Amino acid sequence: MSKRARRVTTRGSNGAAGGNGSAAATNGAGAASLVSATAPVVSRPARQTAGDQAEEAVFEAIMDGKIPPGSPLRLQELAEQLGMSIMPVREALRRLEGLGLVEIVAHKGAWVRPLTLEDLHDTYFTRVNLECLAMRTAAGRMTEQDSAAARAALDEHVAARERGDQVGARNAHERFHFTMYRACGSEWLVRSIGPAWRNSERYRVESMRNPEHVARRGQEHLQMLEALEQGDAERAVELLASHLLSSVELVAAGLEGDPAATRVRLPSLDALLPRGSA
Repeated sequence: MSKRARRVTTRGSNGAAGGNGSAAATNGAGAASLVSATAPVVSRPARQTAGDQAEEAVFEAIMDGKIPPGSPLRLQELAEQLGMSIMPVREALRRLEGLGLVEIVAHKGAWVRPLTLEDLHDTYFTRVNLECLAMRTAAGRMTEQDSAAARAALDEHVAARERGDQVGARNAHERFHFTMYRACGSEWLVRSIGPAWRNSERYRVESMRNPEHVARRGQEHLQMLEALEQGDAERAVELLASHLLSSVELVAAGLEGDPAATRVRLPSLDALLPRGSA
């Protein structure tokens, strides 16, 4: 997880995470003990505090699917794989709980939150509304420096994918989007986007397994940036909304449940654009 990403997202407080008890919600089929793996699924990054290192290692393992949704997160197992004491691992799980990626229940333990249709809709409901607001506000405010930074991030995103660097591609993708959002000038709006973005990354991994979807994404990224550079707020919002909602449709097809039965309904494109502009 990048330093910038940590500034965007909220951090959980230090404290005791659940012990080594079995997870009460092993919803995923791959919810197996980490000890049974043939090789460690988390490795210790050589930077920052032990708590930061543990947070980043577990976060990346969750994002990459090495620790599947519903899997138990046992403190002793993680600490042994990371070569550190239990305390920083407990701190890391608390932080990830604050981001909505991990569930912790006293006396039962901790586990990766399962992927559900309800959570998918709730997550993207938040993203669509906040990010479209940021894009609308950023239109016409993009400086040459903003544009250059966004294009550099987009180039790195493509290059990282081509060389098979999934972590690098994910970080560059995030940097690209948040460079555009920060042009809106509201630090609180950008901070508010962070938690939903972090949770949505688990779902986005599934959508990026489709080659046609990946190719279309590249075109949409460039079109969004060009709309912002031209000060075309409505076009920028339309492109971003379609960008996000198509991901929801693709991922929802692989989840159990009826999309029409979820409590949170995703906004339509017409609802996101002023009347008469679409």
